[in-house]
Amino acid sequence: MTVQPPSYTQFVQFQRLAKPCLSGLVDFLTQDHGIAGKIIALDLPSSEQSVAAPRLIAEADLADFVNNTSAIHGRFLFVEDIRPQVINFLGEILNLDPVFFANHAVTDFGDVEKPAPPALGLFPSQVAQLGHMHLHYQQVLDLGRVEAFRDLQYKLKTESNVARSVRLLPPLLARQLALARGCCSVAVKSIRDTWICLVLVDPPVKRLVVEIGGAYSRMVHPCKPLNGGFEDFIPSATFASFRDRNSTREDYTWDRQSMLGTLLHYFANHPPPGFTATRPSTLSLCYYPTRIVLAEWILYTQLMSHYFKYHECKLQDIENRLHANNIVDLQRWRRRSIQSQHKLRLLAEFIEYWLPHEPSDKQPWNLVLKDIQHLLSQLQQYNRALKHVVPMATSMVQLLESRRSMQEAANVGRLTLIATVFVPLSWVAGLFGMSEEYTPGHERFWVYWAAALPLLVLVLLLPALQRGLLAERLKEAMAVGSWRRVDVRSGSNRQELP
Repeated sequence: MTVQPPSYTQFVQFQRLAKPCLSGLVDFLTQDHGIAGKIIALDLPSSEQSVAAPRLIAEADLADFVNNTSAIHGRFLFVEDIRPQVINFLGEILNLDPVFFANHAVTDFGDVEKPAPPALGLFPSQVAQLGHMHLHYQQVLDLGRVEAFRDLQYKLKTESNVARSVRLLPPLLARQLALARGCCSVAVKSIRDTWICLVLVDPPVKRLVVEIGGAYSRMVHPCKPLNGGFEDFIPSATFASFRDRNSTREDYTWDRQSMLGTLLHYFANHPPPGFTATRPSTLSLCYYPTRIVLAEWILYTQLMSHYFKYHECKLQDIENRLHANNIVDLQRWRRRSIQSQHKLRLLAEFIEYWLPHEPSDKQPWNLVLKDIQHLLSQLQQYNRALKHVVPMATSMVQLLESRRSMQEAANVGRLTLIATVFVPLSWVAGLFGMSEEYTPGHERFWVYWAAALPLLVLVLLLPALQRGLLAERLKEAMAVGSWRRVDVRSGSNRQELP
């Protein structure tokens, strides 16, 4: 009887006993199969200096393809929208640590009762020592009309095997914007004398889904990155080269909305700094993913600046614009700022750990660290500003609520006065059964007023008389109390005389 070898899923379940942060990966591996993602390879042939053309690999051919490394120096293996079957295969054949897949597939930390994901459950030094780079970021989405997303604040997910959370933002200039989580993970492994750089990316966010009763209900309309995506960080071509090539708009085939398409564009046309085909460094393989994610963070800080100005305008018009929901949104932005700083510090910690191992020029990575520090300083400035704005906005909302309550009390007083006048009049008409001939314009209308006016005068005078009697009693009580105090003082003075 042959014994089946343990699977990679069983290995992950065993490792979870010592590392609870793998619990989310175990849940992901036991889910349904999901949809097949894209697997694209970029080979560096031994006989050529340039990168070979990208090749689309089917999941059924992945085993033979990964093991066939005889004629290449190295290989980039890009996996878009990974699913459990691919994790099991790649984890087994490349002997990857489950923390690598867990840090990519698990980013939510909703309940305290559940273990935290690796990004929060492990120290930055532990993640850096593993040699796996995880680039967590926030992508700004334009959802279009505001009306289609009411009451969906915490229900939206991306349409992918690794469903990322999507958070709606307050409408800005009649547009519904949102933040979608994203992650790009890089791991380097060796098979015999060949290096393999595995890159996991999320698919482009084109549609959102809503979880209702355990099933996914598709949204009717698509979404897209705000302003078409991030800015290109490669130096622009000169006008002379543009004129010589005679380029047209049809020649621009780069899909900037796709992380996979962007990485293929950069690695195929622009070798990263410090890259060598035979033995590339870890940081050289992570250069373009890092630059792309930092460009996404720039969009995030710009959006944060716009919303900060938006709330400043709210504070200037306290009567018509400021509401309690603005306080909640300000608190959310403060929490997002803290989480964003944590993600950027994780990236900086990874770079600083591997920078001494960089054999070539370290100047590009020093510039990357400066850019990270620039983003961190912006987030810290906004966080400090929010720290002062939130208490001020809270006090202004309380002041506004007190004004509203006073205004409502005044309105209630006016309604009471109106009721005091009209209730006796209507009561007289109902008591005497006055018909249409007693209405205005008829000959017996004077009878209605002759019966109603005395009662109305009596009703209006009774509260005034009661207030007058109450005031007199208070004055009498105060006079009696003061007389007694004077009498007691005079008696004590008489006793002290010799």
